[in-house]
Amino acid sequence: MSEKVFWGVNPLLELLKTNPELIEEIIIEKKSLSGRRFQILEKAKALGIPVKIWSKEPFSPSKVPPKVNTQGVVAYLKFFNYADLEEIEKRWQKKEENPLVVVLDEVWDPQNVGNILRIADAAKIDGIIIPKHRACEITGTVIKVSSGSAFNLPISKVSNLKKALSFFKKKGLWILGLTHKTHTLIYDLDLTMPLVIVAGNEEKGIRPSILEQCDFLAKIPIRGRIESLNVAQAVGIAIYESIRQRLYSKNK
Repeated sequence: MSEKVFWGVNPLLELLKTNPELIEEIIIEKKSLSGRRFQILEKAKALGIPVKIWSKEPFSPSKVPPKVNTQGVVAYLKFFNYADLEEIEKRWQKKEENPLVVVLDEVWDPQNVGNILRIADAAKIDGIIIPKHRACEITGTVIKVSSGSAFNLPISKVSNLKKALSFFKKKGLWILGLTHKTHTLIYDLDLTMPLVIVAGNEEKGIRPSILEQCDFLAKIPIRGRIESLNVAQAVGIAIYESIRQRLYSKNK
């Protein structure tokens, strides 16, 4: 699936607001042309973005997977604007608080990646790192699930996660790995420090070579009958535990 095509009303409205220069073309289903879809048409025309009205059935623009819920709008990007690690560093340097970054080690489910991006955007973390290989990229499904959050924070795609972690270590960040292979609970650690949270593959978790790079390991306690949370839920809990500790520390 191309990372240069996405769909959905909220993601497109978000991009029209934040980075309209990335949009190459918009296609809107004729029978859906009302309400917020009409807002999209008006905003795009005002910005000089080409818009086509699709009148035939079914609504099936090029490169869109079958059976996805497009909500009657599809957009094509000139490119997806991946960031480099230095851009993520610049983002935290502008803030008056310790950096918080998330690294996803071979996470492959677009639903999980999209949900993580939405959580990360809501928490205003400094960036997301994903691998170039054996992992989900920023696809149309990811953008739709993220509700446009994919456009609101730096996302870096790297060929070597170990080198990326080394980059952050040299900048003074500590590396926390989320894994069940420890007795330490996430709530027992000081997460106010400059921090990278690493989460692993849905089935295998964090790879051993990446676990070795972590300064700390922590797990989220499971008290019920299920054995584990999915990676998006785990990352969300870790992010907001860090935010909670930082707010509490600031208000002391």
